[in-house]
Amino acid sequence: MKIKILKWWKEIDRVIFILSILLIAVGIILSLTGTTEIKGFDSTHFIKRHLTYSFLSILVIILFSSQDIKTIRRISVIGLFITIIFMFLVIIFGHEINGSKRWFPIFGFTLQPSEFLKPFFAVISGWFLSKGLEGRNFGFKIIFSLFIISSSLLILQPDFGMTFLFFVVFFAQLFVAGLSLILVFALVLILLILTISSYLMIPNVRNRLNMFLDPASHDTYQLDLSLKAFKSGGIFGKGLGQGTLKENIPDAHTDFIFSIAGEELGFIFCTLLILIFLIIVIRSLLSILKKREIYSLIVVVGLICIFGLQALINISSSIGAAPTKGMTLPLISYGGSSMLSSSLLIGILLSHLRYLRYK
Repeated sequence: MKIKILKWWKEIDRVIFILSILLIAVGIILSLTGTTEIKGFDSTHFIKRHLTYSFLSILVIILFSSQDIKTIRRISVIGLFITIIFMFLVIIFGHEINGSKRWFPIFGFTLQPSEFLKPFFAVISGWFLSKGLEGRNFGFKIIFSLFIISSSLLILQPDFGMTFLFFVVFFAQLFVAGLSLILVFALVLILLILTISSYLMIPNVRNRLNMFLDPASHDTYQLDLSLKAFKSGGIFGKGLGQGTLKENIPDAHTDFIFSIAGEELGFIFCTLLILIFLIIVIRSLLSILKKREIYSLIVVVGLICIFGLQALINISSSIGAAPTKGMTLPLISYGGSSMLSSSLLIGILLSHLRYLRYK
């Protein structure tokens, strides 16, 4: 056992692993100071759950990073199948919040199946696209069928933010796979049509986009408080537990966790957080340069696009540079589905990087 652990530690990308654990630790710290009594629960309710999610997330990273890529692929096939079933069930029996059915109550917890769609689909997409490039056309047929089914379920929830992320990531994987530009542009056109349709047909999407485009004529209460929090935090912040944003914005510990960091720990700390995300993304991309293993190449690009783009959307929303989409900050924001999904992504990423390094 000791030999296996030492071998695992030697082979994985220790920088990405340590930085991921550091992000989880930041989430714990902000959870300890950034939660108050919400909807009948005292602050310890969220702290205890966040500590539990954090512990499980670390275990998931270690477990999946220690697996070979064939095992990862088999798990992803089963995981994607179960996820699609749950996404179908959530539309019928799911818990509706703000006009969307994304959550499924189970054993006292709230599960968001679409969170797990991201890492599992990235793996399966890489596998079938690589098979298609080898001349096995069934690979293209299967992955495009799965893409249509998955994106349709996301639209029916509806979850525009997740759908947008899903399209962009698949677009990036197709681009890396070197598929026809006509096909890629067709996806861009579909995404554009989807965006316009969502704006016209989904009130929540329309309100958020209108608020972003014309803030003067809409209620921007949450965004105003978020920007005020950054200003009041200054360079070094007010100090842990001294912020007031968490007391005024519902779910500040999820969507606006970056704003809490800005208010309590300041501009320099937020800059360091952004730098950590950038290092993980850039280091992963540099690791796959000049590699010819197309399957792992496509998978890594998909995973790192999910991780980086989700962080970018959350941070941009917090500072008013993008419409608010209810998207969490990977490994930091409170939420079991989000944290476990992000840790699953990091674990799979480390597994593929280890394979590429020692292939």
